[in-house]
Amino acid sequence: MSKTTTLLDLVCAQRKQIQVILALIVSMGLFLLLSVLFVGPGDQSFPILVIDIILVIGTFIFFSVTYWFCTKRAMDN
Repeated sequence: MSKTTTLLDLVCAQRKQIQVILALIVSMGLFLLLSVLFVGPGDQSFPILVIDIILVIGTFIFFSVTYWFCTKRAMDN
């Protein structure tokens, strides 16, 4: 068994936890949408808001693709 297969087995074994992580990321996104209403482009906290949005979107995409891949892999077995 290769190292990649072992790593994928370990990650895909945590598929239930990925659902919880995705729920937390969605709630963080909703809180970010709330803060977008109060922070404007001229505010000092605006760059932090943009970085936060990029991080939340990036982690959501990463964990969504991971969950999709693990589900697809489980269905193939």
